[in-house]
Amino acid sequence: MKPTFLFIIFSLFISFLFNSCSKKNSDFGCMTMPKVHIFSKSEIRFDKKQKCIIIFEDNLKFSVNKSTIKCRGGFSSKFFKHSYRIELNKKYSPFGLPKEDDWILNANYIDKTFMRHKLSYDLFRLMGPNNLAPECVYVNVYLNKEYEGLYVLMQRINAKFCGIDKKDRTSCLFKDPPVFFEEKISFPGSENNYYDQKYPDINDQSFAETMDKFNYFLFNASDSLFCADIGKWIDLDNIVDWHILLLLSNNADGLNKNFYIYKTNKKTPLRIAIWDYDHSFGRDGDNEFNLLKFKIDCSKNILLKRLMEIENCNYKMRLVKKWNKLRASKTISVSSIKFMIIKNHFIIVNTVKQNFDMWPIDSSDYYDDSNYLNELALLFKFIEIRIPELDNYFKNLIQTN
Repeated sequence: MKPTFLFIIFSLFISFLFNSCSKKNSDFGCMTMPKVHIFSKSEIRFDKKQKCIIIFEDNLKFSVNKSTIKCRGGFSSKFFKHSYRIELNKKYSPFGLPKEDDWILNANYIDKTFMRHKLSYDLFRLMGPNNLAPECVYVNVYLNKEYEGLYVLMQRINAKFCGIDKKDRTSCLFKDPPVFFEEKISFPGSENNYYDQKYPDINDQSFAETMDKFNYFLFNASDSLFCADIGKWIDLDNIVDWHILLLLSNNADGLNKNFYIYKTNKKTPLRIAIWDYDHSFGRDGDNEFNLLKFKIDCSKNILLKRLMEIENCNYKMRLVKKWNKLRASKTISVSSIKFMIIKNHFIIVNTVKQNFDMWPIDSSDYYDDSNYLNELALLFKFIEIRIPELDNYFKNLIQTN
């Protein structure tokens, strides 16, 4: 995907503005990229936490923190540029993010725009008050004084992040629970914790039986019972927003994984918090180009399939109304999403070259040698195609009812 002439001119103009800046501002103003310095005497490993010192640097203001660190990642662990999980000894609010002690430094290696996670998370939070997704900030990372690259510092999803009431015995949290699969699947570590329960400790209280019942309900409840009770199981407003984001981003990888399911207390149903959205906006998760040649099929998720197919659930109308509301408010529009992309571009434009000097764009890890500006043009082109496409899709949903 080649960048348009106007896009190149605009990028050069933004770069000029950025390079002429000397002080930080909160929005489109000038800023210095925050830095995270990691000092570790030992090699940072995937299988074991190491003690380290973390220094957050922002405009020559420093915060020194004792911490532990380990490498993290599944598929991404094969890349030379690693992501990290850091656990501070005490809670801290780096660079204006919420006060936490548990953080992720996401290498964002496979996404040359560094935006797909952040863009998806920001959109999901904007779409509804009960939609959880990590808040993020761009940082340059240094390991023992050596430059490691551009990273995305983001909140880690845990019980505190989800607002879970730990005094409530009905509260729970799961990562990528295979609840939308009818047959039991096998994956590492599943023998004693099939639904990957993160809270509470499964040895203290297991929610496997609850999730088994939810799974059975999804696949076996009669149509009438499904419509009557699905809202008791899961927050349908949250599901509508999740469904729209999946369609908008074309994130087929997020249909049955790459999310957390949680329940904050006995008064709330289950909700979804999103995670891992590099499989989106014109690229698949392994970096393969996909400008909507292959489109997400939401019927591959049993919850969305039944909601869409059972007319008495009135879910289609609910979905269309929310889409129209998001369009009317400009939460979702070609211009508003382009604006979000441009804001991110403005923040990182002066450091992407340094990152790609260290982690070249022509690495064998990528499907092609597309550069940063080409990838931004791809994001622009994707939303220019996808949003009008979805306008027609939702219009036709109404007409067929």
